[in-house]
Amino acid sequence: MSTATSLYDILGVQRTDSCTDIKKAYFRLAKTHHPDKGGDPETFKQLNRASEVLTDEKKRKMYDEFGVIEGENGNVPNGMSGFPGAGPGPGFSFPFDININDLFGGMFGNPPMGPSRPPVRKGRKPPPTSQTIGITLEQFYFGHQFDIHINRQSFCSSCNHTGAKSKEICKKCGGRGAVVQMMQVGPMTMQTTGPCLDCQGKGERILETCQPCSGTGFTLEQRNLTVKIPPGTRPGEMYLYPEVCSDHPEYEKPGDAQIIIIEDANDPTYKWIQRTGDHQHLQTTVSLSLSESLIGCNIRLDGHPGYEQGLFLHIPAGSFHGDRYCLSGFGMPIPGNIGKYGDLFVTIDVSIKPMERKLFTTNAPALLAPLFQDKVRTCEYPEGALQTELLLHK
Repeated sequence: MSTATSLYDILGVQRTDSCTDIKKAYFRLAKTHHPDKGGDPETFKQLNRASEVLTDEKKRKMYDEFGVIEGENGNVPNGMSGFPGAGPGPGFSFPFDININDLFGGMFGNPPMGPSRPPVRKGRKPPPTSQTIGITLEQFYFGHQFDIHINRQSFCSSCNHTGAKSKEICKKCGGRGAVVQMMQVGPMTMQTTGPCLDCQGKGERILETCQPCSGTGFTLEQRNLTVKIPPGTRPGEMYLYPEVCSDHPEYEKPGDAQIIIIEDANDPTYKWIQRTGDHQHLQTTVSLSLSESLIGCNIRLDGHPGYEQGLFLHIPAGSFHGDRYCLSGFGMPIPGNIGKYGDLFVTIDVSIKPMERKLFTTNAPALLAPLFQDKVRTCEYPEGALQTELLLHK
C-alpha cells in the first residue's frame, strides 16, 4: 500500500485522534465502501489497511515516526540510518543476517518469518466493549425489554480469512515472506531481513480474490442483542454478551459486549422522585404552606411509577419543616422477591405564603402573647452597649 496518501487522510481523521475515534471513522466508512454495498474493492482494502495500522499501537507509532510501515518501498524507515556518525563511507558487511522484526521486538506487527513458525496472537480475546443505556424510572419499576442492533466484521468462511480464492508462492521471496535489506550505520553496512513487499510478508500472492469478501478476508453482518431488565433493577447493572464483537486476526476469539443500564438523564420524573437506600426505596419532597403544616391536609403525589392516577397522602396536623414520613411498601420492587417493595420517604418543606406572613405580622402578637406572657425572654442592655435593630432578609 502506498503511503503517498496519508493513512489518516484515508480515514478522514487527525493524528491526535484516539484509537476509539479512528475505529468509529473506519466503521462509518466501511459501511459506505463495502463491495457488498456497491463500494469500490480497492478503496475498501485501503480502509482496512489504514485501520489495521492506526489501531495498532506499535504500527501507528512506527508510521508516525518514519512515515512507512513494514519496510515499504524496499527501504528501511527514514531516520533509522541517522545514528551518530552515520554517513557515506567504506562499507562493512556483517557476516550474519538480522531479522529486523526480531531486532525491534516485532514492532512492524509481522510474525517471525518462515513457513514453519505460526503467527503470534496477542491474547485469547480482546478487551470487552461497553455501552451505557439510560432508561426511565417507570421502566426500572415495571421492567423493560429492548433490542440492540450491532454491525460486526466476521472472518470470511469462503476463504478462511485469506481474501484469496486461489494463491501461489511468492516468486520474489520464494515463500519465505522476507527479503534481505541493507542498512547503513556510520561506516558499516548492516545486512538485515525485512518483510517482502510483493506478498506483504505472507510468502504467498493472491491470484484470484475471494468474491464474498472482495479480497478483504472479512464480511459484514448484523447481530441483534435482546436486553431484558427485571423490575427493580439497580442503576449500573451490567449485562454481558460473550463473543459478539468483530473478529480480529490477532485474537483467537471475538470480544464480549457489555451493556450497562443507567438512569435516563432526560426523564423528568427523577427531578422530584429519587431512588435511595441501595436503590430499593424512593424519596421525594412535598412543599406545604404554613397553614397546611399546622392543620394538616390531603395531597396528591404525581410521578410515582406505580400509581398512574397519582398517590394520595394525608399529611397530619403539626407537620413541620424537615419532618420525614415513611410509607412502607410504596418503594421499588425488590429483585428476586416477588410482591415485595421498598419504602417511600416523604420530606416536608414548609414555606410561608405572603398572606400568611401579613396575617402573622399584624395579628400574631395579640393572639399569641397571652399564651407565652410569662415565657418570653427579655434582657437589659448594659450601660454603653451598642443597640441595633434586627434586619429581616425576606
